[in-house]
Amino acid sequence: MKHSGTTGRIGRINRMLQIRPPLQASTTKYAQQLRRGFRWLRFDAPLEAEYRAYSHSDEYVRVLWFSALCLLLWGGYGLFDLWRIDAARLGAGQQPLLTALRVTRVAVTVAIALVLVGALWRAPMRWLHGALMGLGVALSCGAAFAVYAYKVFGVPHETAVLVMIMLGLFSPFAINLWAQLAMAALYLACVGALAWVAPQPEVQAQMLRLGVELALAALVFSFAAYWREHQRREQFLYRGDAHWLAMRDALTGLYNRRMFNHHLEQVMAQARREGQPLALLIVDVDHFKAYNDLHGHPQGDAVLQQVAQVGLACIGRPLDIAARVGGEEFAVLLYGSSAEHARALGQSLVAGVRQRALAHGASPVADVVTVSVGGAMVQPEDRPQTLFARADRVLYQAKNNGRDRCHWEAALQA
Repeated sequence: MKHSGTTGRIGRINRMLQIRPPLQASTTKYAQQLRRGFRWLRFDAPLEAEYRAYSHSDEYVRVLWFSALCLLLWGGYGLFDLWRIDAARLGAGQQPLLTALRVTRVAVTVAIALVLVGALWRAPMRWLHGALMGLGVALSCGAAFAVYAYKVFGVPHETAVLVMIMLGLFSPFAINLWAQLAMAALYLACVGALAWVAPQPEVQAQMLRLGVELALAALVFSFAAYWREHQRREQFLYRGDAHWLAMRDALTGLYNRRMFNHHLEQVMAQARREGQPLALLIVDVDHFKAYNDLHGHPQGDAVLQQVAQVGLACIGRPLDIAARVGGEEFAVLLYGSSAEHARALGQSLVAGVRQRALAHGASPVADVVTVSVGGAMVQPEDRPQTLFARADRVLYQAKNNGRDRCHWEAALQA
């Protein structure tokens, strides 16, 4: 006898089916994005969020090493100031500039330390990205200010100090291309301002030349950064598409048997730890071989896709799963579902397939496609194989009793 709430659930399932197109393995979200392209280095919103989570997976370690390298190099250049600049020889008008240089050294060191501590303490990635942008601007502009101060003081400086500028502008790999371009624009504005206030014409000319050289370098590195990020995103799409296809059934788009076995083992262990119920439904299309013989395999494939959609509409919790586990056999795993709720869904699944009204001219059961369902609840002593075997035995009871029905183990029958 049908559960009292079955009719309402069938209606909800059918409404969901009307707005869900049939699943196609050749149209994964990754493949669709590849075909549309991503010229501006942005995916559709859900896929963009997935990409950011993927790119952030090992970001903390890389940011940690980057900030440690910056601290080592910046600290080294700061120590060189102790013997390179003789404060006693500077005029009274140059003392404020020396003080500003020392303040800049400390400020940039603090910026590096903030990023280093943020990476160590696993700060939110959004905050860390902002700190990295600040670090890039502080490092490149701080190095440019040091070059400016050396030229005003008449102190020779190594060309290697420009490494700090390039490191600050183009090495913060954890941020995207557009953030790097914004950092480069801020750096060029900083160099332009230093050239504007330079007291000697030759210093002004040298700073302008430095700005032009770095602007050209910024164009080259930005082009390289664009293709670096483009290739990283493209690799993400290819990898995601391959993983999706490896875990999915190519015809229906449901998870395949390998993924189902892995998931079943994981959720059974979790159900034991958390004391949650777990239900397994096994679904078989009635007289499917006869259907293929009469209607042809293309029509048979379409039937399997429709049945897969009905099974997919039955799941709603994060750990629920629907999978194709055989030729015309499907499995629906319901985590945290009571026996009563699972029985009602099993009845809804049987009724939902029948209401699709897929003509079956070779079935002795009905003139439309029907399914048989066997269900079992996990027991404390169960292993994945034993739970599946028990549900499979109940499925054959349903088939032997006339098909087009859902059966449960005798202890769970209403």
